[in-house]
Parts: sequence; structure tokens; C-alpha cells
Amino acid sequence: MANRTITLNDGTEMPVLGFGTCQFGGPETMIKPLQVAFESGYRHFDTAYTYKNEKVLGKAISGWIEKKLVERKDLFITTKLPMYGVHPERVEKFFNSSLDRLGLDYVDLYLIHFPVCGKYNEKEDTYLIENSVFLTEETNYIEVWKILEKMVDAGKIKNIGLSNFNISQITKILNEARIKPANLQIEVHPYLQNNELIEFCKENGISVVAYAPLASPELRTILKLTGLP
Repeated sequence: MANRTITLNDGTEMPVLGFGTCQFGGPETMIKPLQVAFESGYRHFDTAYTYKNEKVLGKAISGWIEKKLVERKDLFITTKLPMYGVHPERVEKFFNSSLDRLGLDYVDLYLIHFPVCGKYNEKEDTYLIENSVFLTEETNYIEVWKILEKMVDAGKIKNIGLSNFNISQITKILNEARIKPANLQIEVHPYLQNNELIEFCKENGISVVAYAPLASPELRTILKLTGLP
């Protein structure tokens, strides 16, 4: 199963089974699971700036390549622009930071994590929250997308996509995009099937990756603790 692939709209082969790295409890807790996943045949690894574990994944990748266990071209690495980076003035800063943490020359897939821009707490490198309220600011994710297209042109990103976007938001991107989204990552499981959104993506040549396929019962607790919407 881990070796099966689907073809993205630019011809890239993406493994259908990916190893997600969210909510590991801390970067150090991810080392052994990463190794087990790799030895089990996983070659698609998914991370994000906000997961705070890109360095751990990057170190693992470097080790596998140095030991000649795999070549870079046989790995598929996904990471994501954080919500507080969804602003034309901050896109390159966060992408370059992710690339540096991963220790890579390029990523295979780069996603806009959410269709909203959170205010940035630069001191703590996270969301700005006041009185348990998650603060947002105006942005233009069409302009953000155009910046990502230039990064594809520069060879820093192989494919660009979206996460947690709805049909209306994706349509706005499609109407302006020079490079179509290659992928949409959304929560999909028996209790949240998202059939209409998945069908829309199929009609527009956008692959879909499902996160939380076993649902996410812990999400209510996390949102309550963080104050995130």
C-alpha cells in the first residue's frame, strides 16, 4: 500500500499513503515512529511549520540518504505555510525557514495550511492570542498563491496545494492561478465524508489527501486549550 502512487496534475507521482507527523507530543517522540514508518515502506512524509518537528524529519531524511537507504528523488516530502504566514509579506520567510529546517533543496508539495491569516507572535514564533481569542488579520491568498507559483518556477517547490479550503475558496484560486493546485488536504473519515468537496476536486484535477482518517476526538480538547477556532 505504501508503494502505490497517484499521478498529480503535473505528472508527479505521489505515494497514496503518507506518514503524518502532527500531535506527536514533542519532536523527540517522533524519532522512533519515523524510523519504523520508513522501514515499513513509507516514502511520503507530511509535516508543517506549526508542528515544530521539521528539523527532526530533516535529520531522519539526511540519515537515510547518507546511509544510502534511499535517494532523495524517491521521497515525497510535504510541508505547509503556517496560518500566520498566509500573507504576501511573510510567505518567503516561512517557506525558507521550513526548507532550512528540513535541510532540503526543495519540497515535493507545499500547502497553504488554512485560508485565513492569523496575527503573528514573533517573540514566541506562533499565533497571537489575546484573552483566549485567536487574532486574525486581512490578507490576500491569491497574492500568496502567486508567490508560491514563482517558487515553483525557481525549483524550490515541485507542487503547490491547499489545506482546509472550501469550494468557494478553491474556485477563487483556480480563477487566478497560472499553476493549478495539485492537492487539497482535508479531514475525511466516516463521520465527515466531504463528498461534494472531493467530487469538485476530481472535476478540477486536484488530488485529495485525507487527514485524521480515524477521526479526531481529541480536537475539541486541543481547541479549548489553545483558543483556536
